[in-house]
Amino acid sequence: MSTHHIAIVGGGPWGTYALERLAALLPHTGLADPVHVTVFEQSGRFGAGATHSDDQVPTSYLNRVASQIAFAADESTAAASRLLPKGLRPTFAEWTRDAFALTGEAQYDIRPTDTPRRYLHGHALRDMFHRYAALLRAVPGVTVDLLAAEVTDLEPGGDHAAFLVHHSADGPPVRADHVLLVTGHSRNHPVPGSSTALLAANARYIRSAYPLADINLDTAPPGSSVGVLGLGLTSVDLLMHLTEGRGGEFATTGGGGPLDDLVYRPSGREPAVIVPVSPSGMFTWARAENAKAADETGRSHAGLEHSARFLIPDAIATLRLRAGTPRHLRDAEVRQLDFERHIFPLVVLEMAYVYYSTLFGAATGALLARAAEPRYRRFLQDADDTAHAAIAQLMEPVQREFERVAEYVAGSAAGLPATADADCYARTDAVEAFRCTVFGEPGEFGESGRGGRSPWGHPTDPRDHAFVWEEFFEPLGPKDTKDGDAWQRGLIDHMRRDCRAAAQGNLRNPAKAACDGVWRDLRSTFSAAIDFGGLTAASHRSFLTKHLRYYTRMSNGTGMEAMKKVLALIEAGVVDVTVGPAPVVEPTPDGGFLLRGTKTGAERTVDHLIEGKGHAFDAHHDVRPLYANLLRRNLVRTWRNTGDTPDEDFVPGAIDVTRDFRAVRADGTVESRITVLGAPVERLCFFQLSAARPYAGSSVLNNIAMWAEDLAARLKDDDIHD
Repeated sequence: MSTHHIAIVGGGPWGTYALERLAALLPHTGLADPVHVTVFEQSGRFGAGATHSDDQVPTSYLNRVASQIAFAADESTAAASRLLPKGLRPTFAEWTRDAFALTGEAQYDIRPTDTPRRYLHGHALRDMFHRYAALLRAVPGVTVDLLAAEVTDLEPGGDHAAFLVHHSADGPPVRADHVLLVTGHSRNHPVPGSSTALLAANARYIRSAYPLADINLDTAPPGSSVGVLGLGLTSVDLLMHLTEGRGGEFATTGGGGPLDDLVYRPSGREPAVIVPVSPSGMFTWARAENAKAADETGRSHAGLEHSARFLIPDAIATLRLRAGTPRHLRDAEVRQLDFERHIFPLVVLEMAYVYYSTLFGAATGALLARAAEPRYRRFLQDADDTAHAAIAQLMEPVQREFERVAEYVAGSAAGLPATADADCYARTDAVEAFRCTVFGEPGEFGESGRGGRSPWGHPTDPRDHAFVWEEFFEPLGPKDTKDGDAWQRGLIDHMRRDCRAAAQGNLRNPAKAACDGVWRDLRSTFSAAIDFGGLTAASHRSFLTKHLRYYTRMSNGTGMEAMKKVLALIEAGVVDVTVGPAPVVEPTPDGGFLLRGTKTGAERTVDHLIEGKGHAFDAHHDVRPLYANLLRRNLVRTWRNTGDTPDEDFVPGAIDVTRDFRAVRADGTVESRITVLGAPVERLCFFQLSAARPYAGSSVLNNIAMWAEDLAARLKDDDIHD
């Protein structure tokens, strides 16, 4: 009798999901031999890992509501053949509800639609991890070891095991017949000769914001000036840590309602000024109040999500057939698309459809969709124009119908006689839908709610609500026509409008409904278009620098509470965003840094500079020795999207894997004993960094289930050594 050895490298969220799947499957597998599972986690925080650690600073937020976070597979997980009992697979909202009932501690008293602090997610992950580990240990013949160590190498094991897992702890290497690599977020060495390498030569440049506890009174002293590279989630974490985390306080200007602003009261321990910059010059937008997520169980969420009308998998398949460029990638031909020309026009059309359906009601949305149908069909058959030209063609009938509906609604509000086609629009809910969107539901704001002023700040004339896509994507207008102060004023105005829109929610505010309904609810369609070489090499590169930033900015920000705090910091003068878009960052002779806005002309000099973006995984530059050693041993290779010439190839840094996430060796053969999921395959497959979602057919849960099902079959058939 021989023991099968399984190594799970990474004990963070993916490690939790992996143990859950094994705990569900192995009691029913009929194991041929004993099984020994070893989980490695460098931080020692098993279940949470470093990024979601339960002992991190308390000022950081998640960017997802509590009821949309899962720990286990559910009935929507198609790849899972067995499920644990419902009590062992709560949502995060259910977990916090139970924790509050047990302890009475206020930190656990959160609503299903609240955006929680990140350390709380870490508490939950650790609890669920150890529950699943206990279930596994109760299976006859199964042992589980937890090793708080960094894995540094996988050495082929010869006759005794597939691999010897070298690690940083005391003791010999650990045997492994199968290895699951779920190593999570990491950092990269600067590329020699790059601008980052130039900055890294300066002792006052901090290469990574995490762990935030290391950004202390010595590295960013009170009264100093601090630059931050980035305006996304990591940047927001930094701003909260350097202000609220040092004793600063936020107070509401009103009675604490969702439309109230905040003011910042400094502690005197924060930096004198923080200057964050990014290519766009804009923070990510506030996530809307999530009306789709009020059910703490997650069961009803999918029914409230947007069902695509134009951006559908069949449209992607048709475009591949009609307009795709044939390219042979490893073992199959892919007809690659250009995201800007082929997919982005459909994104804009879909967003307009959701926007107008929310503004004027579903019946009017259907009317506009029918108007767009002929040109939509024509586009699918002949998508050879530029993106701007294609969008203009697709949107022209939609905007024409909008103008007719808007005129009718405006006339109805003014008591004017019905137009000739009034009967058509009278059958729709356009008038009442518009009134609810602009003024609120009857009684929502008292008698004044149906007066002449919108409590949400909306224009009251329906003709002022046209979906102008250029303004939607670039709400501050042309980036080269403002000085720094004007840019900051414009950003403040935009952020205030955005927070009001977020307060209205993702089912009632047209803009937030469009962002959430397309960029988030249709992520599986985006994956179908992009993953595994779905785009040409040039388009793949462009997608990362342009369209993925749209996704992040418009739909992947943090909650309204955090963004109102950021707005208060700007208005208090603690945060300075006058540098604006397209900044240039350079070291200064005195050891500081110059941040110069190439569009605004504004210049700011800071004492310290912090990298405010997460590092994209790059196997060739990862600071951990593991991937360098795997590459050296030819056990893995990085994925390559080939162009017409080698100079046009795009190598994003992800590990090359098959569609079932088996590693591909340097010679192109499949290493079936190594499975790679999560961050190391991001940018080959997108949305790998997301937390698991309940009852949504989560790709995260399906991918880990696929791994576990195959592993369980091998254990049962006693062929894991094949």
